[in-house]
Amino acid sequence: MKWMSPGQVVFCGVLACCCALVQAQIGPAPVNLMQVQALSDVPDLQCGLPAPASKPPRAVDPDPVEWPDQTEVDEQVKAFSKPESRRSEPSALAGPAAASLWSRANASVLRVGIWSDSHLAAGFFTQELQRLSRLAPDQVRAQFMPASLGRAGVRLPLRKTCVSPDWQYEPAHAQSAGAAHPGPGLVNMISRQDGAWLSMDLRNAAGLAERSRVRLLYQQTERPIVLALRVDAGPEQIINLQGPQGAAVLELAAQEAMSTLALRVVQGPFRLQGLESPLAPSVRLQMDVFGYPGATVGGWRHVRTESLTPWWPERPYDLVVLAFGTNEGNVQPFSAQSYRQMLEASVSQWRAVFPQTACLLIAPGDRGVLLRRSQKGGKSSPQAKKKVASDVLRFTRVHDEIGRIQKQVAQSHGCHAWSMFEAMGGAGSAYRWARQTPPLMARDLIHFTVPGYQRLAQLMAKDLGWGPALFEDSAAPAANR
Repeated sequence: MKWMSPGQVVFCGVLACCCALVQAQIGPAPVNLMQVQALSDVPDLQCGLPAPASKPPRAVDPDPVEWPDQTEVDEQVKAFSKPESRRSEPSALAGPAAASLWSRANASVLRVGIWSDSHLAAGFFTQELQRLSRLAPDQVRAQFMPASLGRAGVRLPLRKTCVSPDWQYEPAHAQSAGAAHPGPGLVNMISRQDGAWLSMDLRNAAGLAERSRVRLLYQQTERPIVLALRVDAGPEQIINLQGPQGAAVLELAAQEAMSTLALRVVQGPFRLQGLESPLAPSVRLQMDVFGYPGATVGGWRHVRTESLTPWWPERPYDLVVLAFGTNEGNVQPFSAQSYRQMLEASVSQWRAVFPQTACLLIAPGDRGVLLRRSQKGGKSSPQAKKKVASDVLRFTRVHDEIGRIQKQVAQSHGCHAWSMFEAMGGAGSAYRWARQTPPLMARDLIHFTVPGYQRLAQLMAKDLGWGPALFEDSAAPAANR
């Protein structure tokens, strides 16, 4: 996205403070530019939220859930086999686009956009990819961030965020408003009442300020939107946003890097669609992670692609990634035909936004089940034991089918496919990973531990050729956007 210079002055601040607000155009999305003052020695961000009420101690469960006995798992794994028709399928990296996955890797900046569910939203997988690139911390940055500030299970490239309870998330897979007016991460935040606020510590993990320009991506309404903004420890400034309905941008620009930003909705509703910051000249890897817990790939099926194109008018990604499947596999009974139809429609929409970009589908890993203690051992009848044994690999079968369908859909759209399920070792691997030391699988047998996500990233990096060699010839500095 091109960073515009000021154009015609359309508004000056009202009430106590005054600011310069100018408007320019990027494709169909107008840009409102606001000059702000950054300060030094800014204290750490304090959220000021009330302490959560203490919860009463949880009653002891007389029949707790536990992992199945490994002997039961092993018996089912021995019986698990793929049909002959699948054994001759191409490997995960085969396909018409295999030779061009990293065709633009030696450009000045390698740009990667990733859409995912909770697995990659947690950030541990992508952080390991960054480590494996062997780039310095200042050489890896996100340009876009999704509007999921304060959402549990989401790690954003911000030092800290504080969000009042007056916001509602609108993920495109579950909310029609999120699909009709999507931000780049396919999730919005909308203020439910005036007075809603949020604040961000924009500094890096070391506490150093490095962003002198920040863009708030939002949806302009027919009715004017009034916001109160505070940068660092400066005075609150009141601004009035008005213009044609649709995607719009409020850009904050300072002479020095900003440390903190606080926003309060005076008159709304205000629908935040994401954040954007320009890349510094030192950046060699742009990695934008749009992960949301509970999300499915079906969000792409519902979005209006013309609403997304304003966010990438000139510089598309070099690689785009879809990493979904766990939540789709949670629907019981699972219908392979319905899943295939949804995936095909979603990937078609996704490719319409990025028609010339290298693409990768990542299938979910193995998943286990938890059993009640009474279902195990001698407390169960032979009939109950038989039923339990047949359930031990029920998600294994579903995830294996999801991976097979993803591979076929990826090939039909000129994309790559990579499977966490296959990388883990196939059927029963969730139980094996959970029993390793340290554990690689979380106790819920759905998610992974931090070492588990790191192991998966290492396996994918090896299979796909991700490593320092991708950046060895990238000597040219990044252009400021």
